[in-house]
Amino acid sequence: MATTLQKWGNSLGIRVPKTIAEQLHLTTGTTVEFETTAGVLTIRPIRRRRKPKLSALLSEFKPRHRQGELHTDGPRGAELL
Repeated sequence: MATTLQKWGNSLGIRVPKTIAEQLHLTTGTTVEFETTAGVLTIRPIRRRRKPKLSALLSEFKPRHRQGELHTDGPRGAELL
């Protein structure tokens, strides 16, 4: 599939055909990076990592990793129990 570069201000713009955009889940505002190697231009979308949810992190927590209480010798001050 081919496309034509077009002038866009002082730069050149590339139009991504709809079928390719759909295959790669590209939408308006998607950030891409350019890489050149031996005369070949590669355009790659930058995928942002989503922050994991607390529930997902806790589901990976193994009971064997639980630590006991740090102080087990009783209250030392005016703690409310």
